[in-house]
Amino acid sequence: MNIAFVAYPTAALLPPYHGSMGATIYVIARDLAKDNKVVVYGGADCQAGEKSGFYEGVEYRFVPPSTLDGVIGKARRGVLKVMPLSTPISTSAALFPSFGRQVAADLAKGKWDVIHVQHCTQYVPIIRKLNPDAKVVLHIHTEWFSQSDFAVLARRIRGLDLLLTVSNYVTETTKLHFPEVANRCETLYNGIDLKEFDREKDYASGRGKKVKRILYVGGIWPHKGTHVAIEAFKMVAEKHPDVVMDLVGPQGDYPIEEACDLEDRATLERMAPFFEKQRFSLLNLFRKPSKSYKYLEFLKSKLAPELMEKVTFHGFVSRPDLVRLYYDADVFVFPPIWNEAFGVTPLEAMAAGVPVAVSRCGGIVETVVDQKTGFVVDPGDVAALAQAMLRLLEDDALRERMGRAGRQRALEFRWEIVNAGMLARYHALIQADSAEHGSSEKHLVSAG
Repeated sequence: MNIAFVAYPTAALLPPYHGSMGATIYVIARDLAKDNKVVVYGGADCQAGEKSGFYEGVEYRFVPPSTLDGVIGKARRGVLKVMPLSTPISTSAALFPSFGRQVAADLAKGKWDVIHVQHCTQYVPIIRKLNPDAKVVLHIHTEWFSQSDFAVLARRIRGLDLLLTVSNYVTETTKLHFPEVANRCETLYNGIDLKEFDREKDYASGRGKKVKRILYVGGIWPHKGTHVAIEAFKMVAEKHPDVVMDLVGPQGDYPIEEACDLEDRATLERMAPFFEKQRFSLLNLFRKPSKSYKYLEFLKSKLAPELMEKVTFHGFVSRPDLVRLYYDADVFVFPPIWNEAFGVTPLEAMAAGVPVAVSRCGGIVETVVDQKTGFVVDPGDVAALAQAMLRLLEDDALRERMGRAGRQRALEFRWEIVNAGMLARYHALIQADSAEHGSSEKHLVSAG
């Protein structure tokens, strides 16, 4: 089978510094390439200097940015300075339009059984037009918020053969908004790579440690609830002075229209304090961009000097370093205040045998089993989160029992299983097409 993946144009795709989407594509492509021809398309500017070529049996084609893409991006940023925009860039036609056209044209030079597009509806129509014989699959990694133009999205996805999402939460939300594709919309969970998590956690040595480690992995952004984790840690540290906290993930500003449905008043109110209200003003054109991350500064301001010594903001780390931090952790915490579409980091922590404390939201509850692999609390409930962390820190047996249960649960999401389901869907699409074609030929013969 000939399979092409079209990545999000700003995603880093190669190890060791690829993010969650890049890591997902890398493992899927690597495993499928054992028995199939697989090509991955990505943006050249985001690959840390790596060039197009073959990596673990997969051909990567990195598309350089065009002048037009640069002009459009600069114009959009200029508009954002003057007035706020509600349309998320992830669904905007301004998202590297030349990238989509270049990829579609390059795909048209070959013969593809399946073209699997990651999240970007913008590129589906031109890919569909220039590759009429291929099966086109769109894989979305978050829900579409109401601030996107649903009529535009509906037109883009109309020609899809299959729409995959990363959780039942996103699947059901998508079907609700786009009933016309409900019969082509299915869940395909993200997974974990057993090559990374190939060993059991050493619980015996953990019991003897004086210093216990709490780990958070995710963007240092308001919707991820990093402030909730910090506040809960402060309560925990009052009872356990030897506890420390590691926070791992990208640091920076995050647009609210990408993090929250602007009609979801409850979530919007939880996040509003962390987003500066911006009004229309031509004077904004002359304002200098902030050189520091306000949210990160806010988090640090909540920590007294003696607590700052116990908290480490690692920023973005390589995959090997991240896996080491998972195994070193005693408790994993992840408390989003939005509806997290899937939440791969709690699953990875479970794969390392670490019990988790998470928010009850989105797709997280489809992987974490409350009271078995960890504790699930309401979004924004600092006291409940702190209590969950304390229970795990204070009870070695509970921590080990939940950690072992979490690892067994995570193994159900290993990529071998996920990829088998993906291949089965690919074959079903192709076989359905063959059957339809055969039926049409039989009808023509009978009519003759």
